[in-house]
Parts: sequence; C-alpha cells; structure tokens
Amino acid sequence: MASSVRCDYLPGCRYKIWQDAAQFCFTTDAVFLGHFPHLVRQAKVLELGCGTGAISMLLESRGAAHVTAVDCNPQVTELLRRSVEDNLLQEKFTIVDGDIRSIREFIKSESMDLVAANPPYRNSGNVRQIGTAACHEVTATLEDFFQAAAYAVRYRGRFALVQLPERFAEAMQLALKYGLQPKKLQWVHSAIDKPAWIFLMEMVKGGSYGLDVLPPLIMYEADGSYTQQVKKYYE
Repeated sequence: MASSVRCDYLPGCRYKIWQDAAQFCFTTDAVFLGHFPHLVRQAKVLELGCGTGAISMLLESRGAAHVTAVDCNPQVTELLRRSVEDNLLQEKFTIVDGDIRSIREFIKSESMDLVAANPPYRNSGNVRQIGTAACHEVTATLEDFFQAAAYAVRYRGRFALVQLPERFAEAMQLALKYGLQPKKLQWVHSAIDKPAWIFLMEMVKGGSYGLDVLPPLIMYEADGSYTQQVKKYYE
C-alpha cells in the first residue's frame, strides 16, 4: 500500500475504513447520506460509485441485510475489500469492480430495496487534481446514476442521493424521467445564516405525489463547534 493509505474509523459505528488521501476520503456528506434513507427489514442495498465504502458500511451498520458496492476504480474497491475483511463483514458485502453504465451486466433488474449514491458534484468548472473522478463527471453523469438506480431498485423501493443545490432542478427532472418520485428532502447548511451547500433526497420508484421537506440540517454553531444535529451522527 502507498504511504498515503491510512486506516480511519467511521463515526457512529466505529468500523475501520481504509482510505487513500491520494484518491478521495469520505466527508460529512457521506456520513449524512449513510443515515438519511429509510431501511426496510432485511434490506438489500446497492451503492453506486461506492469509493472506499463509507456509505455502504454505514448502511450495513444500520441493519441492511446485504450490501452490494460498485465502483470503476480498482484502487478504492481494493481498500473497501480490506475494510470489509478487517470488520468481519465478508458475508454481508458484495464488491463489484464495474461501470454503473453497464449495470445490467452484474445486477439483476429490480433486485434492490435501496440504492444510494453520492455522485460527482461537478459537471463544469476547475478540475480537482485529487479525487478527480469522485468530484467531477469524468466517468459517469448524474443521469447515469439515476438510470442505474431506476434499473436496480424494486417497485416501491428507494433511491437516496446527496448533491449540490445548483443541481437540484436537474435532479428533480431526472427523478421524474425515470419514475423515481421525490418523497423526502433535507437541505444541509454549514451555519444557520449560510445558504445550503448540499441537499439529501430520497425517492420512491413508482411512488405517489407528496414530498416531505425536513427541517434544515445545520452543521456548525456560531463558535464553530458541531450542532447537536450533527453530533448525533458522530457519537
């Protein structure tokens, strides 16, 4: 392993997670998404573009019966396999080295209760030198994620994602295009007087109209400490 590889712990569940700072490390958006969606009993979960698997492991820690994690970057899936082994989760995980645009080759249609994704945020602007594919649409577009989710999730199953506010209208259009009815929405703000910097949204395949907008999630108090809302994720 390269010298930039390190072992961290996932907040809220204390699982070990191997990461490479030269690739991309999980941040608070992954922690929030890992706790956001509803999980049915014995849920079969799919994470699209899993990276080193923070969201996948958080969902397993919440009770998912089995998690399939997919990513096209073998460097991060190797680290996820190491994390799964260290946490003795081998029977709960399937890790796939694959392109979500070819999802029909390795996932059965309508086989998942929940699909989760933290897609690349940017489709324009300056390109990061570290974690390029994780932050910019160089391997898959936002529509590719919606299309893959709609294929994999069962009727009345859920698709949850995190994205930038500037792409909210696009996400809503794609949700309706692929039959994924938005049902739950939460805006996340760094401070109470700051604009939202991300949103969390849960959709239901074939769901009826009716969107539940949750109270905003505020990250920091005026003194820079975490709010009580955030602390519950980091206990």
